[in-house]
Amino acid sequence: MNPGHVVVPVLAAVLLLALPAVAQEPAPTGRRAADGPFLGGFLKETRIVYPLRIGEWDAVGEQRYDAPEAGVSVRYQAGGDTSRWVDVYFYPVGVVPRSQLDRAARGVVADVAAAVGPGGYLEVDPGPVRAFRVARRQGDPDPLPARSADMRLVREEGAYNSAMALVIDRLYHVKARHSVEEARMERAGVRGALEAFVVELVARTYIGSTGSCWSPVPVEALPAGAPAPADARLALEGDGEGNGAWLADGRVFAHDPEGPVARALALLGMGMEGRLYPGCVGAEPHNPDVPEGHRELRLEYHMPAPARGQGGWLHAPARGGLG
Repeated sequence: MNPGHVVVPVLAAVLLLALPAVAQEPAPTGRRAADGPFLGGFLKETRIVYPLRIGEWDAVGEQRYDAPEAGVSVRYQAGGDTSRWVDVYFYPVGVVPRSQLDRAARGVVADVAAAVGPGGYLEVDPGPVRAFRVARRQGDPDPLPARSADMRLVREEGAYNSAMALVIDRLYHVKARHSVEEARMERAGVRGALEAFVVELVARTYIGSTGSCWSPVPVEALPAGAPAPADARLALEGDGEGNGAWLADGRVFAHDPEGPVARALALLGMGMEGRLYPGCVGAEPHNPDVPEGHRELRLEYHMPAPARGQGGWLHAPARGGLG
């Protein structure tokens, strides 16, 4: 073995692969742009399993949008009170830098403010975009950044205090809107209630996607007796002589390219090569567990959507309904 190699036994590799995906999504790189379209390629299918009840809120309906990039929305209401609601939107965003969150949040507020006129609002008074954080699970050491804003909306039927909240989670935008009659709750209270709702929603929601986002490092065969690559970054050893694999130059080299050691290193290499994306769970469709009190949404992207953003890699996000 080259003394510069890091040697990892198979058992240790399995433990590493069992860990959650990297907490921060890497910035997109140009080398991925030619791999195919975003929807229908990078993402082919997404399963979302969401809770039917969050606190006092019950899910009362879903809406799918004609444009695949607009995703789906779920409406929650507090009992039979139709004057209070929370609309949640799930729509694909892909791999984006953290700065995308601020741009998208400001865009949502700008869209609401621009919706003054016939068929829209009579008045809109938006507040500033604020930061909060969302944990995917209890005790999460690296909670997700999120953004929120409150606003006052005037419709023909009256004035409302409203809020929006936005988080980028597992290759998706998760956006929520909450509106209450102005006389029933102040603006800051509406925003605080929505932030608490989103915190619980994200912690109890599963989002898993499949497609070419799952891209193990390619494996190449080494001839019998050939030495390990001199520039290997990682070596994975199995049981028996000659049962090893080496990660070098973005590829895995192995004497047995179809063996479990080579396959394990190909998956382990995804993380080391920046190809492991939170929310991408495989190349083929999957069936997640649906616990009691939850419902599953299936989003399938059959036809490639027009390339948007940078080389078809970044998705120009739709912002869903205004709520």
